[in-house]
Amino acid sequence: MNSRKIIDKIKAGQKRPDGLFGSFMTRTVSHYFAFFFYKIGFSPNLVSFLSFVLCAISVAVIVYDRSRLFLLIAAAVWWLGAILDAADGDLARFKNVRSKFGGWFDSFLDRCKEYLIFAVLGYCAWLDYSNPLFLLLGILSVFSNVMSGYVTDTKKLFMEGKRSPSVKVGKKFIFGMVDTRDFFVILSLCIGDIRIALCMYGTIFTLMVFAQILLFCKRFGSAK
Repeated sequence: MNSRKIIDKIKAGQKRPDGLFGSFMTRTVSHYFAFFFYKIGFSPNLVSFLSFVLCAISVAVIVYDRSRLFLLIAAAVWWLGAILDAADGDLARFKNVRSKFGGWFDSFLDRCKEYLIFAVLGYCAWLDYSNPLFLLLGILSVFSNVMSGYVTDTKKLFMEGKRSPSVKVGKKFIFGMVDTRDFFVILSLCIGDIRIALCMYGTIFTLMVFAQILLFCKRFGSAK
């Protein structure tokens, strides 16, 4: 099988439905990265780890310098990490090596990214604006991301592992927490105001998580 056919096959196996950000900003190129890692013999789990490393580097850049140039660099590195976060699944599906450990490992690293980015954004916003409110928003942002991931992962146990997104946007797209996390983090960094992601996840998304928990309890709480 030639390279073009392999790339087309990887693309054809991409996850559907997918989030809006993922569909237009990561899945458009992730299959090329998956092909590259396939050619050099990397495993999907290693690609997942590289994605985490890139996001950790992005966070380190934010801590080091929050000038416009460095925030743009941090945005680019985080974006590349998001692409690799899509490429690991593309590669796993193409090689047919999907495993429960791989799914857990990818989810675990996502939670680690959320702890890192929102803890750092809250701390840095507190330093930059001398307002302890941003520490609270950082804590709530970590809560909303981690709890959303926990509820989503738990639902799989009740739904026998079936993909059942909470919010669908048409037949091809979903409203996903990780997907929107990447969007608002990158948007905040590109605009040069780290408070944007904090305000969104510390308020609106926190309320959405509570609503998600209530719906989950209503649906499964009375099940016998």
